[in-house]
Parts: sequence; structure tokens; C-alpha cells
Amino acid sequence: MSYAYRSQDLFALLQTKAPVTTATLAANFRRNEYGLLSVGLKIHCLDNGEKFKELIEGLGGAARILEVNYFKDARASLCLVLPPVGSATSAIHLVQCIEQYIGSPVLANRQIQLQLCSPGRLSARASALLGIAFYLGSDTLRRYTQADLRTTFESSFNHPRGIRLVLYDAEGDFDRNFTWWNYWGGHEPEFPFASGRTDLLIGPGSRLDIENINLVATLLVHSEYDGYWSGLGQEFRAEMEVILRRHILAGLLDVPWVRQSWAQFGDDDKFFAALQELVAYAYGESTRVKQRRLLQFGMWRNGHGRSPNGILEEVQRLLFKYRKAIERQSRLVPQAGESP
Repeated sequence: MSYAYRSQDLFALLQTKAPVTTATLAANFRRNEYGLLSVGLKIHCLDNGEKFKELIEGLGGAARILEVNYFKDARASLCLVLPPVGSATSAIHLVQCIEQYIGSPVLANRQIQLQLCSPGRLSARASALLGIAFYLGSDTLRRYTQADLRTTFESSFNHPRGIRLVLYDAEGDFDRNFTWWNYWGGHEPEFPFASGRTDLLIGPGSRLDIENINLVATLLVHSEYDGYWSGLGQEFRAEMEVILRRHILAGLLDVPWVRQSWAQFGDDDKFFAALQELVAYAYGESTRVKQRRLLQFGMWRNGHGRSPNGILEEVQRLLFKYRKAIERQSRLVPQAGESP
């Protein structure tokens, strides 16, 4: 991702208005959690961007900070690229610091389109699972128009990305210097791939969205790049596919959720039709669940109440299960500097 400033410069600026949260962020921003992937964020501002003016000027001005990045939401006045951090927790802290600095919400803001960037290019099928798991696991149901997914790289000659929820990077800057847990539990000082990201356009996002995408991306990347969580990643893929088959949605995995270099004419329409099918099914399930007055998310998430009923609850419970499995199993891995 292209950004023409140092992390330290950003933290020094944020410190002036969010001292406590920034201090925590600065102390931990490159530290990973449980062997999960690092997190990158882009903020696409759909209004005039006035609230970000002071922040951008403090970092060096629009000409230096914004114009280096040619990619943005087609409707956006600006796209602010943030430096990658080591965990979803640090990514959330970074967003909170920015919210305090600009005096306006970034999360759950309809004028902000968040893009979450994960290292490692996923296969087409894994990209589909990432997009579907994000949508069904979110704490916000969303409807989409094609305008929500149009970017300045939609029809770019060198790096066309199409109208998609999941995007590949455009072969830009790549920070691979984050800890990678290899297959045997060893801590490598950098990722095993030299370049390549898989990004997801969240829209108005939440803390849970950032945590879920980071979790699912880690499981899928480890399953495809032979990382420590490869086994869990394979199990997650299998369980997600079982859920989709049970709800007669398995065909969604065969749709081009990410634009490949060999994309065919009409692939944008095929993807968007599949996305609309998923959205319609999710809204229908949500209505049926409310009509039956099932337990709310916060109760069954902690293991209480009746078994899940409906695809939204099934996927949300699945994500909770794998998050706890990673937290539990990570305790068995020697930390950096410890003897195995």
C-alpha cells in the first residue's frame, strides 16, 4: 500500500488528541496476536473529506499524502492509506485514535467506506469464502448497489479490478516484515510471500468486522501457504462449505468473487447476481429468526441457549468457535525467544 509518511509521524500527530490510546498503539503496533495476520486499512471518504483536512495537513499535505495513491472508491473525495499494523486489535486502536483526532466516527459511518487489507493472495474459491464469511458473520446486514463496489481501478488498463467485494492489490508496496508462524510453530521474521494482498471492501464497518476478516483471512492464507493454522484453516473451509450446501448456496463459491487476470466478459454481472442472492437469503433468514424470537447474538455467542437456527447464527457461531480454538491452541506455541 502506498503511503508517504512514517508510522511514527502519524502516532506523534494522533498523540496530541488521543494520548492514551495512541500510547497503547505505539507500544504494540507491530506485535501480532495468536499468529494471526497483520492488518492494513484504507479509509475512503464519500463526503467532501473536510474532517480529515487537519490530519492530512499534519502528515504533509494532500499532494504528498493522497495523490500518491491512485486507487479509491469511485465516489470518494479521498482515500487515506494507513500503515499496516500487526493485529486486528491494533487496527481498531488506530481507527479509534483517528476518530478522536478528527472528532467524528469512522466505524459505522455511512460516509466512510473501509477497505481491509490482508497479506497473501487467496485463490478464487478462498476469496469467495472470505467474502461470504465476512457478510454472514457481520453484526450489520448490508444491501449493495454496484456503485458501492466501483473503484478507480474498475477498468484500469494495467490493474483492472472489476466490480467486486474482494480485491487483489495492484502490485504496490508490500510490508512483509511481520511475524509468520510456520507449520511447526516457529516464528519467522517475515511472511513467506514477497508480495500480494487480498482486500475486502467493508463499507460502513465495525470492530467485529475487522476482527472477523482478520480471523478468516488468517485461516484461509495459512491453509494455502502452509502456515501453523493450516489444519484449522482446512477444517474451517470444510465447515463453511457444509453450511452453504445445507442452505443450497454452495453454487456461490463457483462465482468470480475476485477478478482474475483471465476474467471473462460478464463476470462482474455474475458476481453481483450472486452477491444479491446472498443478501436476499440473509435478509430472509433474519426475518424468519426474528419471527421465531430466537435468542439474541450476545446470548448464544457465549454458549448459552438453543442450538443455532439459520445461516447467520451458524456462521457467527462458527467464527466464534475458531477464534476460541486459535486462542486456546496458541498457548501451546513457544513465544519468540522461548525454548520449545
